[in-house]
Amino acid sequence: MKKIFITCAAILALFSSCTSVLDKEDLSSISEDKVWVDKTLTTAFLNALYVSIPSWDTAVADATDEATDGGNWTQGTTTPDNMSDTKDSAPTWYWPYSDIRNCNIFIQNAQNPEVCTIDRELADRLTYEARFIRAYLYFEMVKRYGGVPLITIPQEMTDDLYVKRNSTKECFDFIIDELKACAEGLPDSYSAEDLGRVTKGAAKAFLGRVFLFRASPQFNPNNNNEHWQTAYNYNKETLNYLIGQGHALYDDYGKLFLDEMNKEVIFAIRYENPTRTQKRDATVRPITFSMNNTGGNHPTQEVIDRFPTIDGGTYTYADWEKEGKDIFALWENRDKRFYATIVYQGVTYFNTVMELNENAQNDYAYGKNVGSKTGYYSRKAIDESLSVTDCQKSGTDYIDIRLAEVMLNYAEAAVEVGKTNEAFDMLKQIRKRAGINETSSNPEMKGKVYGLNPNMNQTEMREAVREERFIELLFEQKRLWDMRRWMIYDNLMNGQGKRHALVMNKQADNTYTTYLFDRDNTPMITNQNIYFLPMKRSEMSNNPNLEQTKGWENGTFDPQAGL
Repeated sequence: MKKIFITCAAILALFSSCTSVLDKEDLSSISEDKVWVDKTLTTAFLNALYVSIPSWDTAVADATDEATDGGNWTQGTTTPDNMSDTKDSAPTWYWPYSDIRNCNIFIQNAQNPEVCTIDRELADRLTYEARFIRAYLYFEMVKRYGGVPLITIPQEMTDDLYVKRNSTKECFDFIIDELKACAEGLPDSYSAEDLGRVTKGAAKAFLGRVFLFRASPQFNPNNNNEHWQTAYNYNKETLNYLIGQGHALYDDYGKLFLDEMNKEVIFAIRYENPTRTQKRDATVRPITFSMNNTGGNHPTQEVIDRFPTIDGGTYTYADWEKEGKDIFALWENRDKRFYATIVYQGVTYFNTVMELNENAQNDYAYGKNVGSKTGYYSRKAIDESLSVTDCQKSGTDYIDIRLAEVMLNYAEAAVEVGKTNEAFDMLKQIRKRAGINETSSNPEMKGKVYGLNPNMNQTEMREAVREERFIELLFEQKRLWDMRRWMIYDNLMNGQGKRHALVMNKQADNTYTTYLFDRDNTPMITNQNIYFLPMKRSEMSNNPNLEQTKGWENGTFDPQAGL
């Protein structure tokens, strides 16, 4: 689909209004009746719906312990009157009902043979794609607010537009039923020109993610083990199906995002210059190698400390301080994921030896006006072949679902149903790909496999799976939602001393003085009510039947009721 992808704004403009458009004979040279009788136009309408799926967004990681900053998420400034709604900036207000309306219009018309006269098999397949996209958008809202209004047909001005919030359970049930139908109706694969469309495997993998959220503390307050069993069964079945379809861990972790649509990719949001581009490359690059953008996804020292060594152990800044070694020892002998993800002092990046020390003579080092905020940069998914000019219009795909995530979803559910041996097998495979040695001659690692104790109890295995998930999916926009569904966000993202920068100063003898600087010297403020965000006041003014979320002002809607 990458080569034929078009954003057909003219077609969507025909349908986005709540007023009837049946009397409009022509708009942007495309009449409405032609859309449903011409398979090219029908497909173009569907293609445009894919644009509504959230994609690259560096602010999602910046609001977690992966990086620094956080905006409304960590500043304690979220209120019904103050909610960020900027797309691709980790919005706390995400209300995509115009996109859902377009999905509803497509589904209604494509399933009416009197209106849509294209090949019925094609119409049905495109409808399943639209249903997947609609389910995806609803899930994005449920992650933030719990229950939201379920609108499944195009509303007209004559309808009652004051729709109430459905319960969170009703929303989950709807999303699950829709994805089950998609998994049954979508094809296993597509020909090369349609790569990127939702497949049966993508629908199954996304449903596995939904089941995992449904079982997690945020949406399973009573820890009902049936939800974990469902998540376990479905993710295990999905993993076996995907492997049967030829999916596997890609050998080169560093090229996961650059060798596009490789065997690990299950579902990706596709980009190609000039048809559809993104600015994430520019936002993550150091300013010297960027244009108009920089500052996203700067790893903290705590992130560096969490990367395993090649024998599977740990080596932290505190360990390095005790040993008194050369500063470069801090970054030696890490697993392959470290070198594919982290830009550190002395590494070559953009054909330049990085000088990130505070007294370096460049504009990208720590402490410079638009330099590194932490003494590090991220290089994950960055295409170094793009020029400074072209980095603002990158064509690198966003991988939303890949096999490693499915494996980790399965492993997490396996832990909760007492199948720790199955979870351990997933960790071994992932760590093997990362280049971690199966065994080590280090006496401290005796008896360990890929650096892990094979006899971990449930609590230890749960933590091991979560830790592996942190490293494996770093900067892939999963951590914020993991911290929320585990309900650990208010603990880890509160106060001071959680996220530090490494400050280095080079001396005349080429040694370095170092210290850690607390990036949260202005304390983070996060409360329990952050797990279910409020309704925006302006939206409540538009819809008097929209209940405020419990925990915000005098809110009466309980997102966890009935779960």
